[in-house]
Amino acid sequence: MKFPLVSRLTLTMLCAGLLLQGCFTGPRPTLLSPATTPTVEDQSVQAVIDILASGATLTFTVNYHVLTKFGNLSSDATFAHHPDFGNSMSVGDVRFIYAPDGTSFTCSTTTGECKPGIDESRVSDRQLVSTIFQSSAIERILQDTRVAVGRGTSTTSSISDQPTTCTALPVVDSNARTREKTYCAFNNLGVLASLETADLSISAISVTLDAQADQFAG
Repeated sequence: MKFPLVSRLTLTMLCAGLLLQGCFTGPRPTLLSPATTPTVEDQSVQAVIDILASGATLTFTVNYHVLTKFGNLSSDATFAHHPDFGNSMSVGDVRFIYAPDGTSFTCSTTTGECKPGIDESRVSDRQLVSTIFQSSAIERILQDTRVAVGRGTSTTSSISDQPTTCTALPVVDSNARTREKTYCAFNNLGVLASLETADLSISAISVTLDAQADQFAG
């Protein structure tokens, strides 16, 4: 049985169709304020953190390929942002929605059922969390910075004509071998572009400067 609060999302979709403004009166969701953005000495790392901490402002959708290395599990994932609707993160048929008014939902795109709150267990078998493309990526970067055996190496690139900034951190793995963990962020979007670590490989495969209302519902 569908939870009645899904009607909030239905209202959101109605607002989109009528081009109504102000359906959500709360502030646009952002990740961290400048005062709480983590600071590190490594400027290569700081550049990526600053982008991820800035939060999304444009309307866009990024499609990703995710490989969970423990178990060799492949997944399709999507992150969408719309200033009126908030953030939507989907992995397979699981969708997490963070609305601008502070409410959140965990939905099934198969059944259309949504429940209030974020149920991280729905994607835990993939070593993922709902914030992997923003705040969780920052947490991973900070952890790797603490154990890195050298400074990060900065590079730049682009995906679907969207520029990215990257850092590659040298760390020692469980076999005493030095390997790099790489994190890239979209300069203009404020979200992860790619990640390469011992447990996960995440790569953006397409970017569109658009997001549809149905991406913010079950």
